[in-house]
Amino acid sequence: MSTFDPVKLEAQLREAEGQRLSAMLAGDLETLETLLDPELQYTHSNGRVDNRDSLLELLGSGAVEYLALNHDFDSITQEGEVAVVEGTMTMRLVSGGVEKQLETANRTVWACTDGQWKLRLFVGSKTA
Repeated sequence: MSTFDPVKLEAQLREAEGQRLSAMLAGDLETLETLLDPELQYTHSNGRVDNRDSLLELLGSGAVEYLALNHDFDSITQEGEVAVVEGTMTMRLVSGGVEKQLETANRTVWACTDGQWKLRLFVGSKTA
């Protein structure tokens, strides 16, 4: 079991999450794919559940376009090669041609594989 220095762990997870959000904003599916675990389960705040392939397909289709994303970390718990991040996210997006602004509470699970953190689970719940 690996133990990560808490300060380095937070910095690494913030970097990975920053890259993920930047890729989602830019529609950069190639970069996004490298940050998503093959076993990803992504539960949107509206209840829709995607795996890695269906999430990339959704974002590539243009059905959802993210205009602004911000993820604040509240806590990080690490066990071995897995880290759980709890936090809140604010976002502006266009879905179905309608612009929306959302605030969600999130739980994300990141797995470190070959030295790279990849998103394995995302669960978002609307808060406002």
